[in-house]
Amino acid sequence: MIDQLMILAESGAHTSEALSAPAVGIGIFVILMILLGFTWLTGGAHHRSLDKKRKNSSDSDH
Repeated sequence: MIDQLMILAESGAHTSEALSAPAVGIGIFVILMILLGFTWLTGGAHHRSLDKKRKNSSDSDH
């Protein structure tokens, strides 16, 4: 099914002289990676790892 979508995207790009299918794919990939980065930064796992680092560094100071 994905191969049919790529064929359709390529034929549509040639007809309308718009962006090529690989350019669209790379753009979508970049957008998804940015969204993943925002999710990671706002998620709990990132904050928990920072809390562990702070706890370990404050324990060694005492």
